[in-house]
Amino acid sequence: MDLFKFAIIAAIVLLLAPAELAAQDGMNSTTGMNILFGAAIFMVILACFFVASRIFSFLRGGELASGWQMLAIAFIVLCISQLLDISASLELFSLNNTAVQAFRLIGVAVLMLGFIKIKNALS
Repeated sequence: MDLFKFAIIAAIVLLLAPAELAAQDGMNSTTGMNILFGAAIFMVILACFFVASRIFSFLRGGELASGWQMLAIAFIVLCISQLLDISASLELFSLNNTAVQAFRLIGVAVLMLGFIKIKNALS
């Protein structure tokens, strides 16, 4: 749970940081806030991935293990989509917003499949 506490503290610091710190090289404050919120979302998703993978490692091949594995994969896909969104906001490379939304859709679909597997194992 230390990683989870770290993620919460980091998210709070990112949310309370002034937008001027993120506004560099001609970015306006709205873009800076989008990047800060994007980084906070990334940290929360990363913490969720570590919790899901930790639970998966505790289950050791039980009936619930495949569902938690799907949840961990979903959080990885969501992390990638968030990194793509932050990269697009920073204009590191030209990226269509549709690609980011497609990664998010895939991540949420895999998340739903993981929940369905867990529900089926519990019932």
